[in-house]
Amino acid sequence: MKKNTLKILSVVIIFFIVLIVGNISYRGFLNYQNTIMTQQIEHLLTSSKSIGKSLELYVGEKEKGLKDMTINLGRYLEKSDEKFMNDDILKTLEVFYHTQEREVSELFYVDLDKKNTLSYPFHNSRVNYEILYDELEYVKENKKSYIGRSYLSSSDGFSFNIAEPVFVNGDIIGVVFGKIKLENIHKLLVEPVKAGKYGYAVVKDVNGKILMHPVKSHIGGNMVSFRKEKYPDLDLHELNKLLNKQRTEEEGFYIYNSYWWPQEKLEKVKKISVFSRAEIGTEFWVVSIIISYDEIKEPIENYLYSSVVIAAVIILIFSWVVFLTVRMIKNKEAYEMETNYLREINKSTEELRKKDAELHHRRKLETIGTLTGGIAHEFNNVLTPIMGYSEMILRNLDPNIKSYDYAKNIYESSERAQEIIDQIRLFSGDKNIKIKYKMISINKVLKEALRFSESLFPASIKVVKDIKNGEWDVYANETQLHQVVLNLCTNACNAMKDQNNGVLKISTDRVKYQDDEILQGSDLKKRDYIIISFEDNGCGIDEEIMEKIFDPFFTKKLSEKSSGLGLSIVQGIVSKHGGKIVVSSEIDKGSRFDVYLPLATKKIMISDENLENISISGTERILVIDDDKDIAEMLGNGLNNLGYQTAVITEGSEILKRFDYIKDNFKVVVTDLAMPEINGIQISKKIKAKKPEVKVILITAYSDEPLEEYMHDNIIDDYLMKPVTASQISRSIRKIMNGH
Repeated sequence: MKKNTLKILSVVIIFFIVLIVGNISYRGFLNYQNTIMTQQIEHLLTSSKSIGKSLELYVGEKEKGLKDMTINLGRYLEKSDEKFMNDDILKTLEVFYHTQEREVSELFYVDLDKKNTLSYPFHNSRVNYEILYDELEYVKENKKSYIGRSYLSSSDGFSFNIAEPVFVNGDIIGVVFGKIKLENIHKLLVEPVKAGKYGYAVVKDVNGKILMHPVKSHIGGNMVSFRKEKYPDLDLHELNKLLNKQRTEEEGFYIYNSYWWPQEKLEKVKKISVFSRAEIGTEFWVVSIIISYDEIKEPIENYLYSSVVIAAVIILIFSWVVFLTVRMIKNKEAYEMETNYLREINKSTEELRKKDAELHHRRKLETIGTLTGGIAHEFNNVLTPIMGYSEMILRNLDPNIKSYDYAKNIYESSERAQEIIDQIRLFSGDKNIKIKYKMISINKVLKEALRFSESLFPASIKVVKDIKNGEWDVYANETQLHQVVLNLCTNACNAMKDQNNGVLKISTDRVKYQDDEILQGSDLKKRDYIIISFEDNGCGIDEEIMEKIFDPFFTKKLSEKSSGLGLSIVQGIVSKHGGKIVVSSEIDKGSRFDVYLPLATKKIMISDENLENISISGTERILVIDDDKDIAEMLGNGLNNLGYQTAVITEGSEILKRFDYIKDNFKVVVTDLAMPEINGIQISKKIKAKKPEVKVILITAYSDEPLEEYMHDNIIDDYLMKPVTASQISRSIRKIMNGH
């Protein structure tokens, strides 16, 4: 009886083990199947997007090349004799054709009145106006480039045209058509992509016409209607669903039944189409990668069979630990293979992205911006106690003693250091910087800057100055104008460094807006301007790179001694002062830089000077919070000397412990922005939430936070950029308390 009970119990146990292990195995199979299928689709979608991006870059490169060629052609035709015009056009087409290494199979030039048509390399090629009509009309109407639809060409198979207008003196006189063979693009970008044993990549237009396909006879036909005509006995209804999905969705996948068209004997199979879009001109192409569903499913089914065998062995020997261990090992190996596969695809994608020079350039600027911001932060923290204590000493010393002059020199040197750091912060992209502007004489600034610049010139360079006398004032930052003059002089010096008789001519003049064509063609305000001209007889600047000389780092190509940032900084300063810089140059003859700056009017009110009239003394209870002990103590002592009742906190933990005391016992809180345990914005939000009438002034050495928005939203009442003194904080307190 007991034996039978044990047998029954054993059978029951075995049954439950089979049930549990079977259930676990089946769920694991489903999860694995979903994971593998999802990963394969993601891999194929990444490849599809890579092909699409390559197509966009390829077509964009050809479009840009044609645009540059037509611009140069238009400039050439402006000076060309009419009787030699055709020869000039053909010569331009020939040069462009050979520079493209025959990736552009044929070039056409068509007059707008269609009286003159030229082609290269087939000089006697007849222009099919029926094909070019829509493209020609679009370019005539919109006066810009157009990428046409594909068409069957008798000589080149399926092709499409890129149309570019040719302008002479601002008027469009003709259109250049560049014929691109789809077969060349297919061999270069699409054909190398394989997916499994039979899979391949296909490109269609928005209407489903096949543009690129491994079977040439299918190219040009609609993916549904063409095959219905060619294979009337085949069931193709699922292709309609695929076509509708690709028309309406930007990217995705579709599992359907179809045929492997490259095979001689067509048999229905289950396939997966993964697709994405490539934006070509005003339309899009569909890039589709097709793979056999069974090729993906086969390893999944093999996995299922091996799991069943392993589960059976585990049930027989009741060794579920071994089963789990083996399964974990197999899963780990499978996922490692998939991870390696992903890594290879990501590597290929990254290589394509590295070709994008604009992204690389942006990263360099961001790195330098971060570095300069950090430098400004550290120097401002160091300058704050120097400037603050020197100001306190000046306030308490007799102006007639020698020590007063020493302290004044320290304070003024600190101010000059602050202005230099402000230039660094400007380059770092700090939007919170408050540059100090004032009414200054342009002639005075120019003479002082030239006095320093001339000392740097070699003896082989002669400086000729034509600075006209006149009471010409500008509302500007003096340090920045010094920097403009120094950089332009240095640039001219580098251009003349290999000459024995270099001449730099510097002149000034006043001009009215209505009398100057350059001003009228700009977006500058209608007012009088001062022109400062820097003209040298150096090496000159090539026309091809003229537009790029103000890009950061580009000028390094002109001089190994140049940092590549000078002209970029000059343009930024002139623009911020409401002006414009204009360049003209000729190779081996020299260059001329004209700097336009707006003349100041007497109506300009300088807010900083108005602040000087505000009393800087007070009696309110003030709390100073800064994790830098030297800065906190300096500000506390300075405010005490001005009559305030001041307390200082330098530890973040103390702020949190004494928060209720802070909000109830102080009218103004002056806090640093960046602190370890709690930052200034968090402190202000906590205070304003409990007691909004407490005023909060934020101080910081450098910040990319939107401080102006915080003021607008009443999160803070004012902010000051370090280095900061007690009198500056007091003026801010008085301004807030008086409701300014």
